[in-house]
Amino acid sequence: MLLAVAASAIGCSDLGTHKIQIDGNTAVTEGFATADGWTVNFQSFVVVVHDPGLIERSDNEPTWVRQNGVTVWDVVSGLPEGDEFSRQIRATRYDGADFRIAPADISEYEAVAGNAPGEIVDAAVEEGWSIHVVGSADAAMTTVHFDWTFDTNTFYRCKLDGDDAVELMADGVETSTLEILGDALFRTALGDPDAGLAFQPIADADANDDNMVTVDELEAAGLLDTLTSLTAELGGVRGAGPCPEYEAPDSE
Repeated sequence: MLLAVAASAIGCSDLGTHKIQIDGNTAVTEGFATADGWTVNFQSFVVVVHDPGLIERSDNEPTWVRQNGVTVWDVVSGLPEGDEFSRQIRATRYDGADFRIAPADISEYEAVAGNAPGEIVDAAVEEGWSIHVVGSADAAMTTVHFDWTFDTNTFYRCKLDGDDAVELMADGVETSTLEILGDALFRTALGDPDAGLAFQPIADADANDDNMVTVDELEAAGLLDTLTSLTAELGGVRGAGPCPEYEAPDSE
């Protein structure tokens, strides 16, 4: 009997398994239409992700459970099974999530592949960007291409309300998907997730009419600052929606 009780006690756990995925939204993986008549598709959408994790009691002395490190993800093709973080953490209710998209060199950790190939990881490190977007847009008989990098450093904090909160049971398994909202780059207003989407101003920035809009052309057209600001709106949690940019104290 004593052996049975001991075995039962050993079998009980206050831990559960939590998995974190990094993926693109449907606009990234399938393309989307803008209000001004363009259809946008991404060939590659690479992000450099730092320290994703969950928050317990995010409004009252929060506790963080993070997967420390820097990983590089191309979120266009969808997430193959098994390309995820997985760890055991305390079984409880988590009502927030956070992560950072930033150049690799701000971290003490070495950048490694999430699902991006090694040459993309090397390029992110050597060139110092945090986001690399390659794609095209079609309207009527015209195709306009783009290939842009950004070196922005954005910390996203996401509040998970109601059913969106992670309820991790002892010995249970839960999965959270941090979602890259690629269409946010083409919003017509900052700070408004419901703002319309447009591509025509970007197409008009093609000063040399070669059907490729470069970062230099965006800057010359006065659009680069806006697109750079919109990168702060790329982060979200699947099911819970966009996460606002957050100014993290040094202690975090």
